[in-house]
Amino acid sequence: MEEQKKKKFRFRFPLWAKTLIVLVLSVSLVSIVAVVFSTNVYKDITRNHYIEHSIELADTLGMYLNLDDTKAVKNKVDTIYKGLSEEQKVENSYWGEPEWEAYLQNYNEVVAMPEYTRLFNQIHEFHSKNNVKFTYLAYADFTNYRLIYLVDDSPEEERCLPGSFDDFTESDMTIFDHLESGFTPEITNMPEYGYLASVGRPIFDGTTHNMETLVAFSLVDLSMDDIIAKENEGIRTLSFLLAGLGAGAVIISYILVLILLVRPVRKLTKVANEYVEGGDENLNKFSKIKINTADEIEDLSNSMKKMEEDLNRYITDLLSTSTKLEGAEKQAIEMKHLAVVDALTNVGNKLAYFETEERLNALINENNAKFAICMIDLNDLKLTNDTMGHETGDDLIVELSNIIKNVFVNSTIYRIGGDEFAVVIEGEEVKNLKKLENQFIARIQESINKGGDIIVSAAIGSATFNPNIDNNVEDTFKRADTRMYESKKKMKK
Repeated sequence: MEEQKKKKFRFRFPLWAKTLIVLVLSVSLVSIVAVVFSTNVYKDITRNHYIEHSIELADTLGMYLNLDDTKAVKNKVDTIYKGLSEEQKVENSYWGEPEWEAYLQNYNEVVAMPEYTRLFNQIHEFHSKNNVKFTYLAYADFTNYRLIYLVDDSPEEERCLPGSFDDFTESDMTIFDHLESGFTPEITNMPEYGYLASVGRPIFDGTTHNMETLVAFSLVDLSMDDIIAKENEGIRTLSFLLAGLGAGAVIISYILVLILLVRPVRKLTKVANEYVEGGDENLNKFSKIKINTADEIEDLSNSMKKMEEDLNRYITDLLSTSTKLEGAEKQAIEMKHLAVVDALTNVGNKLAYFETEERLNALINENNAKFAICMIDLNDLKLTNDTMGHETGDDLIVELSNIIKNVFVNSTIYRIGGDEFAVVIEGEEVKNLKKLENQFIARIQESINKGGDIIVSAAIGSATFNPNIDNNVEDTFKRADTRMYESKKKMKK
């Protein structure tokens, strides 16, 4: 009797509910897999198309330009460039700064050359006819890993004048492995320019292709903003289509289960699970099922086939558009600011310093630590903020960080407080500690003597890790901090 009661009140999970749950999950997962797969295929084809188109345009530009004019302008710029000392050369990261503009004055005679004018007109004409974002001509300083501009037809406020240069990026370094292919094509995304596909192709003097016959590089940037927008629109449309079809499939499946025609449902579920499990890229699974029940289950089967057919047709339409695209827009890796970088000075922040401190303490425990710490503190920051405003105070902090970077080029720099910086010197560079400290003091004195709106005054103190008196990094830090405050007191006197 007791067992009969248990059976009578036993909770039942009906087959239609189980089947409905499976179908909902299956259709959803199939939709997700289809969207991801088709989106990735479409994006890959589109990106490759733009890269190939950029290469074709860069090659065409190289053949279009007059080689003799290119060699004349390149030789003139190179002669001036090599005649200047490294201290006189200022890279484009200092764009608009007085020292940068003074450096470019050395190349004024290049702009006056008739060869330069002809090249500029040729590049501008090519630019106008081929719907590109930027076109320019440059050559490489392979010794110092720099790209030096020769001719650029960008708007005047954005134009790279002859002699201006940028350091090689990490991808540019591959030029040494495939000189004939030029610089590795890149897709970048910058707020001021949007998505760009950039390509640099070599221009050789003769049929022999090597460093000796390399004259310059023709460079082209294609804009990819339009195609990115079309990609996003296509993905949204595809998602809505699959969501609608999936919802319809679930409703039909529910009706089929109610009339207990389980076997056809199992066939559909099996195929849906094959989609979920993956293993191949075949999107024609439902078309292989043969169900002739003359009812809603057959309708479901036909709906699945129609969904599959629409999906395949939509993917085909998406892929076919890539062959018709004429414009250019570029995608790049979105810039992500690391949590360990100080936003104002672009040096390590306090979190980064703590990570370094933890690593050095581990080396101390292993009896393998060799480092020194320099503490640097900006003088009178509060007075500057109170009298001239926080923007001027920020300018002082940035200028001080630039001085530190220029002196301690082989060490790690951290901003650990509002006006406090810590420099960690490791390895053999510790031997240069006194020399570096003196260089820093000299640079500070130069800023004070120079006068002007921005006068940087700062104190420095340093200490080298000594296992006989230091138990950890904090002990070395405190000794450096103490010496820095002693130096600050002397400066105030």
